[in-house]
Amino acid sequence: MANKGGAGYIKRLNAPKYFNIHRKEHRYVIKQDPGRHTQNKSVALALLLAKLGIGTKRLEYERVIKGGQVKVNGKVVKEPKYPVGLNDVVSVGDESFQVNINQRGQITAESSKGKGQVYKIVGKYKYKDNSIMFRLHDGSIVKGSKEAKVNDSVTVSGSKISKVIKLDSGARCEVIDGVHVGNSGKISEIREGNIHKQKSVIVEPKSGQKFETLVKNIIVVE
Repeated sequence: MANKGGAGYIKRLNAPKYFNIHRKEHRYVIKQDPGRHTQNKSVALALLLAKLGIGTKRLEYERVIKGGQVKVNGKVVKEPKYPVGLNDVVSVGDESFQVNINQRGQITAESSKGKGQVYKIVGKYKYKDNSIMFRLHDGSIVKGSKEAKVNDSVTVSGSKISKVIKLDSGARCEVIDGVHVGNSGKISEIREGNIHKQKSVIVEPKSGQKFETLVKNIIVVE
């Protein structure tokens, strides 16, 4: 018989490292729906609530979600398998948490107080009437301008860009992939790519030695 849809779970042994779960505690783990963030850089909303300690059993945190008590980026979400990833803000009651990534490449969630949401531009194209559109790292599309380029970052107010953060020497960045994941620092040099090597940056952290990483592995935050 034909498969009539993707499974709502995956085996823990096959789950991406980003999930930050015990591999042998149980056999299966809830799987996020496709869309928005990539599959290996997002988790299901229900799994995130479980990691935050909101409910001890699946029925408990699913009841919280389906009851309309959870917001993602200011919008009520009632789907337990809704994908959440880097820089998303999840609100439950009076508490808000921002999704981040640690030095092991695993998901973390910290209080979002005093933090702004920054989105990396991963794609740029022209639409009707030659309007410029940006595709952001969370899968969303916003109308842009000529001043911003791919690999720059933006802050968004409503559906419009409120600020552009340029990928440039002196800008502060966070490493979101690669061997230096979870680190942050100031960009001291940008090295253009060629046929043999992709574009990279030299990052100078507050403590420790400088290191080089690919531009695709960072997000500029200020």
